[in-house]
Amino acid sequence: MTIEVVDGGFRGYHNYYHPEDYFKIDADKGAIYLHDGERAAKVNETFINGLHLGIEEEVGDSSSLLMYQTGLQWAALDMKRFGERMRHEYGGGKTDMWQMNKQFVMETWWWPLTVQGFGAWRLTLGDKHNEALQSKGLSIVELCNSAVAQSMALAGKPVCHMYAGLFAGVFSYYDREERGCIELQCYAMGNDVCKFLIGSQKQMNAAEFWTKEGATAAEVLERLG
Repeated sequence: MTIEVVDGGFRGYHNYYHPEDYFKIDADKGAIYLHDGERAAKVNETFINGLHLGIEEEVGDSSSLLMYQTGLQWAALDMKRFGERMRHEYGGGKTDMWQMNKQFVMETWWWPLTVQGFGAWRLTLGDKHNEALQSKGLSIVELCNSAVAQSMALAGKPVCHMYAGLFAGVFSYYDREERGCIELQCYAMGNDVCKFLIGSQKQMNAAEFWTKEGATAAEVLERLG
């Protein structure tokens, strides 16, 4: 796969399967850039673990909210860039992403993050098994190989708060309506995958209450469905 520069911008050919097609290294500056020109940094699990533990040590229980808000801000900036990319790359400069299939839009948005090392996701929109939840405006994301959860070992609690904020921000932007997100189960709790629920803030408040009362992910989904 290659990236062609057109009129000062990037025209991507999807999908990106090799790091060298997605990351551009400027040896003279000692910098790494993404396909759209954004600067990136390569970090390991030790860095991610130290970052989260350091924030928790500084702000205590507020660390989860801080990471969630970080994800929200990340989503706001990322979706503005992504919206332009979708309009020019797939919409011929005229069609916005809101006029495209939502599943296609979301999969196109997430794929570069898989390449960056944030994990592989499964988003099921239109899945018959989730029709009851979707009829109530709820979406489910299953995430494998969360960069955060893998670095935190068995923490015994959900740790992917930044992902939750990211998903909330992205769905809020696309749906043009405020969305919240909660992690129902986490790899750091011994689960095979991390599972996130996205919906209205009222629904997320209820889901959070039930999880704190000890309800499993399946029980929360059953109550909401």
